[in-house]
Amino acid sequence: MASSVVRTAVIRTAAAAASVVVALFLAAPGATGAQTRPPRGPAARTLAARALPGQARPAAATEFGSFPMIRAGAAPATQPGHRAITSGASLNWAGYAVTRAQLRFTAVRATFFVPYLNCAKSPGSALSSEWVGLDGFTGRADSVEQGGIAANCRANEKAVYFAWWELFPGAQQKAALKVSAGDSVTASVTYSPKSQQYKISITDNTNGRKFSVQRKCPHVVVAGRLLSCPRNSAEIIAEAPATGPKLKIARLADYGAISFGAISVTDSRGVKGGIVSPHWNATKIIQLRASGGATLARPTPTAARTFDIYWVRAS
Repeated sequence: MASSVVRTAVIRTAAAAASVVVALFLAAPGATGAQTRPPRGPAARTLAARALPGQARPAAATEFGSFPMIRAGAAPATQPGHRAITSGASLNWAGYAVTRAQLRFTAVRATFFVPYLNCAKSPGSALSSEWVGLDGFTGRADSVEQGGIAANCRANEKAVYFAWWELFPGAQQKAALKVSAGDSVTASVTYSPKSQQYKISITDNTNGRKFSVQRKCPHVVVAGRLLSCPRNSAEIIAEAPATGPKLKIARLADYGAISFGAISVTDSRGVKGGIVSPHWNATKIIQLRASGGATLARPTPTAARTFDIYWVRAS
């Protein structure tokens, strides 16, 4: 798009040594809050991830990371009186994000089922990650606070599932919580202004087990700036993680469909709502292949506080 505005964002990844990568987002003029998440995307011409100045690429393979590249344009809101939804495209995200200028968010929560993977349909190593989080979608997004589950296909077509949490630029951590395909899981990230801590919680509603951890924003200098964790976005996402020292986006494991429900977002004023709200902007994100732009995963429109994401192809 000749008239596109290129916006920069920082992308999160977890590795033995965590690092930050930059991705460029393409936003259409007039789009309502075009955003991106911690990891940022590709250059408009090459869609190639680049290292943020002063940051090294990870030295070890990672199973998490994102560099959403957004091309956004306004779409009609699904409910009268609510703000318009922006539609966009990403190289590794599918789902929804909410933002609003000068507004901070304090909580995001959603319930979903751990998918039954069809590893025969995405043979070889293929990965997926389903999560909720704060930060990383807009502005100088060099932090992200998130928790969710991984559903991965190994080379032997065996499915592997585990819960995880992360405060980027800290490394992704496996949660002490066993999850299995078909389990109902509730994930939430909550910020307490009093303690200045993030509480990341993952509950397996099927087996009754729970996990939670509380951490402050990492005291880390990124590109000459002290990390701030601005809480300027909230997301509910299914993604194809980035792997390897060059952060290559993995093939997307065939999760069929993932249903997110009981979605709740809270801002710093104490206002609560779903994705579509008169209080903030929403962006619907479709995951596209870098070469040729084929759709890899697509979210449905929101209905009440629910939506689905459909897997289309592995790569």
